[in-house]
Amino acid sequence: MKPRLSGRMLLRVYLYGILMLALATGASFVVGTYLLAPAVEAPSRPGTAWIAWHLMSLVDRPQLLQQELADLKRRTRFEITLFDGDGKLVASNAPSPPSPLSAEQAQALTRESTKFADGWGVVATLGPDRKLEGYARVKYPMPVLPIRTALAQLAVALVVLAVLSIPLARSVTAPVERLATLTRAFGAGDLSVRSRATRSDEIGDLSRAFDEMADRIVDLRRSEKELLANVSHELRTPLARIRLALELASDGDATRAKSYLEDIEEDLGELETLLDDVMTTARLDLARGSGGDARPPLRKQILQGRQVLEAARTRFAKRFPDRELVCRVDEDVPTVDADPNLLRRVLDNLLDNAAKFSEPSEAIELEGSRGKPEGALVIRVRDHGMGIAETDLERVFEPFYRSDRSRARATGGVGLGLAVVRRIVEAHGGAVNAESNGRGTCFSVQVPAAAAEAVAS
Repeated sequence: MKPRLSGRMLLRVYLYGILMLALATGASFVVGTYLLAPAVEAPSRPGTAWIAWHLMSLVDRPQLLQQELADLKRRTRFEITLFDGDGKLVASNAPSPPSPLSAEQAQALTRESTKFADGWGVVATLGPDRKLEGYARVKYPMPVLPIRTALAQLAVALVVLAVLSIPLARSVTAPVERLATLTRAFGAGDLSVRSRATRSDEIGDLSRAFDEMADRIVDLRRSEKELLANVSHELRTPLARIRLALELASDGDATRAKSYLEDIEEDLGELETLLDDVMTTARLDLARGSGGDARPPLRKQILQGRQVLEAARTRFAKRFPDRELVCRVDEDVPTVDADPNLLRRVLDNLLDNAAKFSEPSEAIELEGSRGKPEGALVIRVRDHGMGIAETDLERVFEPFYRSDRSRARATGGVGLGLAVVRRIVEAHGGAVNAESNGRGTCFSVQVPAAAAEAVAS
C-alpha cells in the first residue's frame, strides 16, 4: 500500500503552534497591561496629583508659577497646563498647550477630582461647595518597566505555552505509545493485536499500516504452515511407492516392483516440478528483498514470439497427448527480449493449470497477438473448466494460495505455480491477470516487445 503524504498532522501541529503563540502573546499583554504596568505606574499618580495642586496654588504668583513649570519640564519632562474654572488658559510648560475640557468633562471633575490613564491625567481644584475653581491637564512619560517585570511577562508566556503544549503532546505521544505497546506484543507472539485506529491523520495511517502488516504476516505464517502440510502430503505418496517398490525388489519380486516404475517416474517428475516451484519462488523472493532493483537476474535473449508459442504447444502435446490444444498466433506477434527458461516456465505453468482444472474433453486455447498500443507480446491461455470465483481471482497469484476448486481436486500442488508466473512476468516488466466468467478461465500475459536496436544486433 502506498503511503498517503497528506500532511494532516503537520498542518495540525502548525496551527496548534500558532494558536499557542497567539494565546501566550495575549496572556503576556494582559498581564503587562492590566497587572504589571498599573502596579508600577499607580504609586506615581498621587505624587503627580500633589504637584498639580501645588502649581495651581501659585496662580496668584505668575512669575514663580512659570519658573516652577519650566523647572518641572526640565527635570521630569512633565507637561502641565493650568486652566481656571471657566476653561481659560492660565499657564503651561507644554510646547503646544492642550485645549480646555468640554463642559461635560469639566462637570465630571466635580464628582471625581482626579482622573489618570496611561501617560496623562486631569487634576481639579474644588471649592467648599464642590464648585470647579480650576484644573490641570497633565502629560507625563510612562515609566519603563523594570527587567523583573519583563521577566514576569516572559514567565507568563512560557507557562501558557507549557500548559497548552500538554494536549498537543498527548495527542501525538499517546497513540504512538499504544502502537509501540501493540508492536511489542505482536513481536512477543500475540498475533491477534490490532490498533483499529479511526484517526484520519498520519498517525492513523501508521496504525492502519501496522494492521495491514500484521495481517500480511499472519497470512504468511498460515501460508507457511499450509506449504509444509502440502509439501508433506505431496512427498508422502511418491515416497510410499518408492519404498514399496524397494521392499518388493528386496523380497525378490522384481516383476511387481517393475510395475511401479512408471508411477514412480511420474511421481518423480511431479516432485521435480514441486521443488522447482519452491526454489524459483525462493530465488525471486531473495532478489526482491535484496534492495536496489527488486528483480531476479535474467539471462535475456532475443526470442521470436511465434517460436515461443510453437515450442509451448509442442511441449504440451508431449505431456498431454490426449488433450486438444487450439493454438492461434497472429502474423505480427512481436519479438521479445526475455529469459527463455523463465518464459518457458510461465507458459508451461499456465497450460498445465488449464489441463488440470478442465475436463479432458474440453479444448484448451493458446493465443498470441500484438498488444495495442504498446506493441507488447500478449499471450492468452483459456480453459473451459469450472472457472474461478471472483473472490479467488484477487488472490490466485499469491504464494501458497489455493482456491476452493484446487482443494476439491486430487491434483496436488502447493499454490506456487501462479505466484511464480506473476513474479517472472513482472521481472520482465510485464503484467499478468486472470478473468473468469464462471465457465472457464483466461490468463493474459503481457511481455514488452524487444527494442529495435536489440533486434538488429
